This record gives sequence, structure tokens and C-alpha cells, in this order.
Amino acid sequence: MAVYTNLTNEHKEDIRTLYNLGKDADFIEIPEGILNTNYLIKDRDKKYVFRLLEGRRNIDEELKELEFLNFLNKNDISCPRVSVNNLGKNHIFIQEKMGCLFDFIHGKKVNKIDSEVLRKIGSTLGRLHNLSQGRSIERTRKIDLDFFYDKISKIDLKTVLKKDHDLIMERYKEIKEVDFSSLPKGIVHNDIFPDNVFMGEKLSLIDFNDCMNAPFIIDLAIVINFWIKIKEFSKDKEKKFIKIFLEAYEGERKLLPEEKKLLKKMVLKMALTFIFLRINKSYVEDNRGKNMEVKTYKELLFLLEEETDEIY
Repeated sequence: MAVYTNLTNEHKEDIRTLYNLGKDADFIEIPEGILNTNYLIKDRDKKYVFRLLEGRRNIDEELKELEFLNFLNKNDISCPRVSVNNLGKNHIFIQEKMGCLFDFIHGKKVNKIDSEVLRKIGSTLGRLHNLSQGRSIERTRKIDLDFFYDKISKIDLKTVLKKDHDLIMERYKEIKEVDFSSLPKGIVHNDIFPDNVFMGEKLSLIDFNDCMNAPFIIDLAIVINFWIKIKEFSKDKEKKFIKIFLEAYEGERKLLPEEKKLLKKMVLKMALTFIFLRINKSYVEDNRGKNMEVKTYKELLFLLEEETDEIY
């Protein structure tokens, strides 16, 4: 989440009226995140999240996300519910950008990575992927390696990255040769970081605004990178946690041999994807005056180190 578009008092009043919120409903900027504008709204004893989509968007595809969230909730996967306004619509437009009001998910963000939480996220992703098989959402703006490479390649990367350039580009050249296109696909969350998962009465997933049609093992690679490897556990503990996570996933959805074979490469690809995303945020996009969280790509570089051990 982040804030790129500042809502005016007029915008806020329109939202209050359309969604029957109280006249004193408070709009609080949410600086965390990467691609869209988000506000926390406090209205009497309730909370909501208002999301405004940034960048070029295919509205028909974005509406599919809202349908998908409704479908997941009906199938016992807890995620945000979109509100319908008093015009009978589940979205509005502000400055030609699509906005939606979501119920606030209560619970605690995942701060500690342990066996229990890895089993829960593994089984939840397995169920999510089973439900999403055969469904499709195509994004024009997305978290994708080639999407961000096209953006960052417009600048002098050698000058910007300095001593990091050769390592990053060598690993990019390596992964560019790998073909993932024949792997099983469906709708993947695509941003399944710990801060997009809440632990309450049940595990809840938030921030589906980057979900899209892609190989299922993308979500597995994100968890392996950004729940487990990023913590720099001992090698034995890292292997143990990866095994626990994958066993829980396969308790719901069995991986095919070709998925197992390419999982290690996908782990590298997703590490590179988020490195490229951060390079784009820091050196390509003009984010002056934007209320957003800025993270350096450098803290992810160790994820590019050569791995001798296979995952499977």
C-alpha cells in the first residue's frame, strides 16, 4: 500500500456520501506498499480500506479481482470484502482512477515465522490455487520480472548499480533462459509477503491488487524468499521451514514433477523481480512528494547467491 493520489476534501465527502459513512469518517494515509493509493478509513466503530488504482489499468480485468475476492470468501478463504455503494456499484472513479472500499481485516500481521504459521500459509495457498485454477486476471501493470526490466533498462544501470551491476545482470541473464510457460497456472496472489497476511480467528489474505494469471509456484517462491530465506536462519532451519511449508501446501494441492524441477529457478526469478521493482521505485519513478515506503534493493542481494542444494 502507498499514497500517490491525495484525496481532496471534496473526494472524501463524495466517498462518505456514496458509501453512507458518517460525516466525521476519518481518512488516514497508508504509506506502506508499492503500486496503488490506499487510505484507512475510521468511521465510528468500523474500519475500511479505500484503494485507488494507479497507472494504466484494464477496468474489466480489475473488476474480475473483485469477483474473485467474493468467490474466495464464499469458499472459506478469508480476504477483504468489497463494499457496494448506494448506486449499486462496487467501485467509483476519482480522477479517472478506479476506487473501491473494502472491509478492514482484523488480526495481527505475521511478525514471527515459525512452523505453525508456515503450515497455515502453505495450506491456504494450496486451497487458493485449487480454487483459482482455470480462472484468469490479466494485468497491464503488474509485479513481473520483464515488466520491471523494461522500465529500469531505460537508465544507465552500470552507473546506478555500480559494483552490484554484474551480479544482478548475470543472474538476470541466467533466469531469462528458463521457460516457465508450460507450468500449471491460475490466479496467484503475487505479493504474498508476511505483511499481507493477518492472523486472527483464521488466517486472512489482503492486498490482492497484484493478483494475476501466472504459474502457481510464483507464490511458493515468494514465501520461500520473503518469509524464510530473508530471515537468514541457519541452513538446517531454513531447509526445515521450507519442507514444512511445502508439505502443508501439498496437503491441499500436489506439485507436478515439472513444478518441483523449476521451483529453485522460480525462487531466483522472484528475488530478481522484487530487486528490479525496488530499483524502479528508487531510480526510475519520480516519487517526490508521495507518501510511500521506500526500500533499498541492496538488502535483497544476498538472495541472489548461488544455491548448491536443491529444494526437491
